[in-house]
Amino acid sequence: MDEEKKAQFQAELLRLRKEVTEALARKTQDVHGRAGGEALDEADMGNATLSMELELSSRRMLLETLEMIDKALRRIETGTYDTCEICRRKIPLERLQAIPYTSYCVECQAKQEAQRKK
Repeated sequence: MDEEKKAQFQAELLRLRKEVTEALARKTQDVHGRAGGEALDEADMGNATLSMELELSSRRMLLETLEMIDKALRRIETGTYDTCEICRRKIPLERLQAIPYTSYCVECQAKQEAQRKK
């Protein structure tokens, strides 16, 4: 991968990192803003619990995405950005354009997901 492409991917990853960081900040404010002490009936408590679980799940996904973005930025610095971490083949440019923080080629990603489902 040439230096111009690397710079483009780095800029895109930094833009995504900013978006994810801002979304995390909003989620944190939302969760803290809802931590009120009002009395709730059982149905309201159930809804509040479900809502909180969804917020925490969303926050967890954002944190995982942020981690993958940071990892991709480190791989750009080390010159391994476009190399699959499992099979060491080149990750196609189209895949990197679709998911700039991916660490795997399509085949290895599919294997990883299949293993998680077991």
